[in-house]
Amino acid sequence: MENMKAIRRIRAMLVDIDYRVKEKFTQIILLMKGKGRMFRLYDRYEPYFYLDAQTERIHSLLAVVARDSTDSRKTARATRIEPVKKTLGGRERELLKVYCTYPYEVPILRSAFGKYPAYEHRILFTRRYLIDHELVPLKTAVLEVDSKRYVQKVISIEDEFIPFKTVSFDIETYNPMGAPRIDKDPVIMVSYAFDNEKDNESGMLTFRDCGKKSFVQVKKNEKEVIESFSGLIIGADLLVGYNSTLFDIPYLTDRSKAIGAHFYLGRDKKPPKVQKRGNRTKIRLTGRVHIDVYPILRFLSTIGAVKLSRYTLEEAYREIIGSQKLMVKRLAIHAMWDDDGERAKLAEYSRMDSTAVLEIFRKILPIEIEISRVTKTPLSDASISLAGQLVEFELMNASQEANVIIPNIPSAEEVAERTRNPIQGAYVKVPVPGVYDNIAVFDFRGLYPSIIISHNVDPYTRNCGCCGAGEVHVSPTGARFCKKQVGLVPKTLRRLIERRNKVKDAMKRALSLLGKETQFCQMAKSAVCLQSKHPETFGERENEEVALLAARNQVLKILNNSFYGYLAYPRSRWYSRECGESVTAWGRKYIQDTIAEAEKEGFNVLYGDTDSLFLLLGSKTEKDALDFMKKVNTGLPGTMELELEGFFPRGVFVSKKGAGEKGARKKYALISKEGKIKIRGFELVRRDWSAIAKQTQIAVLDAILKEGSKEKAVKLVQDTIKRLEDGKVPLDELVIYTQITKDPKRYEIMSPELSAAKKAIQRGVPLQKGSVIGFVITRNGKSISEKAEPIEFAKDYDPGYYVDHQIVPSVLKILEELNVTEDELKGKGKQKNLGDFFF
Repeated sequence: MENMKAIRRIRAMLVDIDYRVKEKFTQIILLMKGKGRMFRLYDRYEPYFYLDAQTERIHSLLAVVARDSTDSRKTARATRIEPVKKTLGGRERELLKVYCTYPYEVPILRSAFGKYPAYEHRILFTRRYLIDHELVPLKTAVLEVDSKRYVQKVISIEDEFIPFKTVSFDIETYNPMGAPRIDKDPVIMVSYAFDNEKDNESGMLTFRDCGKKSFVQVKKNEKEVIESFSGLIIGADLLVGYNSTLFDIPYLTDRSKAIGAHFYLGRDKKPPKVQKRGNRTKIRLTGRVHIDVYPILRFLSTIGAVKLSRYTLEEAYREIIGSQKLMVKRLAIHAMWDDDGERAKLAEYSRMDSTAVLEIFRKILPIEIEISRVTKTPLSDASISLAGQLVEFELMNASQEANVIIPNIPSAEEVAERTRNPIQGAYVKVPVPGVYDNIAVFDFRGLYPSIIISHNVDPYTRNCGCCGAGEVHVSPTGARFCKKQVGLVPKTLRRLIERRNKVKDAMKRALSLLGKETQFCQMAKSAVCLQSKHPETFGERENEEVALLAARNQVLKILNNSFYGYLAYPRSRWYSRECGESVTAWGRKYIQDTIAEAEKEGFNVLYGDTDSLFLLLGSKTEKDALDFMKKVNTGLPGTMELELEGFFPRGVFVSKKGAGEKGARKKYALISKEGKIKIRGFELVRRDWSAIAKQTQIAVLDAILKEGSKEKAVKLVQDTIKRLEDGKVPLDELVIYTQITKDPKRYEIMSPELSAAKKAIQRGVPLQKGSVIGFVITRNGKSISEKAEPIEFAKDYDPGYYVDHQIVPSVLKILEELNVTEDELKGKGKQKNLGDFFF
């Protein structure tokens, strides 16, 4: 009775999870968010794995005391072993479930029991807990807990999200040598921005006067600045930075050691901990969560949710928020700090960095919330996960629900073997280069996911044995898949697609109530930037609801479209070459069959690629095209469906370099009836093309597609060339950005980017593998590499280079389809009338 009185109910949201080893058990630590601050709950949880061994072996296995091969002081012993029924390889089997006390014992026991096949012995302990329990990160739970805050029972899980108290931050360092030196160069400014309910509170800590700025707190010295920042964030739940994992936090940590400052970011007042997740790095704080926006944007850019050619804070802010933030030259920071007149501007710049990070974070938070919820992944891990990992997390959760053994991580030898022979890709019918009118574009809705579901493609439905010769799905490669028992992969994928359809319906209903139905298509494509350009669209509550729905839709889309890639990924737990080959083979079959059917119906097929089909209407009508689509759909299996993307009045398709009469894959531009230009494969989002080349290219496409004017397009190019030759183009429009893919010191061939990188390093700019170097081709030097100068140090530019290697190449392939030559672009040839070529 006394124990019952100690039980109480609480309502809180799971934010993060960790564990610690106690004297006789392993304690799970659950970081929860209530209506006030964060707090901890606890649980007891036993590590375990599975052995494929006979029940008779239980007694002898329990007697084994194993020692760690690398540390003889560590021993391990199974606390209990029980026989269980699990599905393994598509069939139900009896396995042994081996329990122990501590997570580190699992690999020791697995090694000691090495003669028996083992399963689920390499699953992160905290993920194992989430797989086995009802709790879902960033969903609110009603729980029963005892007086020591141990969870006794989960009463319910609800979708309610409890808002965080968030603070963003950024640091500036003294840098007379370009790169700051930990032993010599101080942290001169620490800026911050709090996300309050009513308004933002931003400020900056420093130790020199900054012109009486109201947001500036001037401390005695660097040590006091760092320690004041640690105390400043005491009430925050989330600490958000930009590249803070690799720069800000490590520099603050190391600099604090150098000057004897007490630096901490967690509620335990201890330094941050660095953890590795594969090739990703994570900063763990006690009592709050650190989020780095930088890797999130890289991931979102990779999957197409945002479009960034560079990952600087300035570019991200411009693209996502739609505004320009205050800029200063990085290498001038130390000089601005030493200049009493310039220090105030540096303070404004520093503060704006923090507010910019916070604004960007607000836009991407909904999608991070939904990644956490859908895949049962803590926010700190969701922010550094890749698409394949999210698929793996979802399949792990589904395996537990279905009582299926999770496949093991492949060995290095298995990965190497899988990598040797790549899987044949999609079918492509390349276009004949040219400018075309009246194009109908169709695509198969989720082609690869549809194939997986419709044909039950799964590593464990192959050669099932339960279906007769004529009762199986036979792929074009000859692989056979069961028709009777649905595999885990297609079952999970179907469930996700059904969830997404429900979310899309909910979005439509919400928008309908608000009278904003026309915005559905835009919102369904991206949850990011949703409110940046139309902040007046909804009220605050509706804003949050619709943004979360749009984010959930985007996350489910990411997952659905990533299943095929995960099946074919050599490091995947669910890798299957036969599955990967079958999916692409069926894909080639369906697109080729559809092309043949279109030609049979009298359409001229312009282009086909993977899951898309471009038809020239010619004398056909739009109704004829829609009737063709309906006819194709009547013959498709399962969930497969051909959809109309749209009718486009005009499009331009260019040739591939050295391909002669053949067109390039995924390199075209179309204009819709509404006047919007859709561009694929051109230089607009490439880093290694200057801004002026990109601007010229889009202007040329605009002139051709919107106005049908070759003359205007040619004049645009000629005017740009003249501006270049007259020296009237600003240097910032001429910067070429290239990512350094190797250690700059190990490059053997002297390329322009390497030359610029070496010059930057010599001047103290920190560059390494993965860094992006921005450079301008100047007049100083003989070769292009010699002329490459980092943008920070460039004084002039070589107009001949930009004409011959940037402007002309960016537009020539387009204008060649109108019989325009390079000489004509340079003002040396005679132009013909557009009507001779266009209509």
